[in-house]
Amino acid sequence: MSVQLVVALLTLASLNAASAPVCKELVKPLVLEDHTEIYGKWVYVMGSADHSVFQKALGTLKSSWIDLSATSDHQVVTLRWGDRIDGKCVVGATNATLSGTTSTVHIHLSEHKGQYLETCPECLLWSDTSRNGDITGRYLLLFTRSGKMDPTYLDTYKKQAECLNFPETHHTYDGETELCPDDNEKEEKMVDEDIMEEKPTTEEEKTTVEKPTTEEEKTTVEKPTTEEEKTTVEKATTEEEKTTVEKATMEEKPTTEEEKTMVEKPTTEEEKTTVEKPTTEEEKTTVEKATMEEKPTTEEEKTMD
Repeated sequence: MSVQLVVALLTLASLNAASAPVCKELVKPLVLEDHTEIYGKWVYVMGSADHSVFQKALGTLKSSWIDLSATSDHQVVTLRWGDRIDGKCVVGATNATLSGTTSTVHIHLSEHKGQYLETCPECLLWSDTSRNGDITGRYLLLFTRSGKMDPTYLDTYKKQAECLNFPETHHTYDGETELCPDDNEKEEKMVDEDIMEEKPTTEEEKTTVEKPTTEEEKTTVEKPTTEEEKTTVEKATTEEEKTTVEKATMEEKPTTEEEKTMVEKPTTEEEKTTVEKPTTEEEKTTVEKATMEEKPTTEEEKTMD
């Protein structure tokens, strides 16, 4: 059997495997009602390529992440990435155009056209055909949210790769190599920190300013005011009462003294001087007159005798 025949038979066997009913169930395009399911950050965990150039490229990839986000056009998604290659970070961003279940991405001089496939929960499986100059090949890339994969899904992934006729050799992320920094995350973190700083301030204002103020107003303003009002009113009332009483007493006392001096005393003296004395004088005058009258009577008596 010639070598060419063997290769042909192996190829046919692979095609038959890929077209088997099992493969139809394993390799299904991911149909999205909207793209929110795929938005966010994803960490590369495993991949395969069917061209030696692309396989070598995966071999140099120590860690990688991608981030998908919406744009003003619902058919366009922003793709950002950070690849650690040979100890260096290569970061970039571009737009991906979506049409049905197909996505087209242009990165530098290469074009990637492919689709997302159904896969495990919190996973993103991407299969594409890449053209870079005169080189054409395919990638199968698996991402997860955490950068780790459930071991129970490993067999499913390998079966999917087999159904798509990828080589059995798969490149994997060691899970330890540091990811390239994401400048957007730093900015978001700074914004979050600013918000967190503002919120405590707002809460503190509510708890240490507003509430205490309210309590203080109730305890140190309203109550003291009430107490002060009571004290002030009581004091004022007491003072007024004292003042009123004192004034009344002062007025009464002078009246009493006046009565004693202006009424009682003068009356007593007058009575003594203008009543008693005058009465005595009159009595004396009257007596004297009566005596004088009596005396002439005596003389007359003498004369008449």
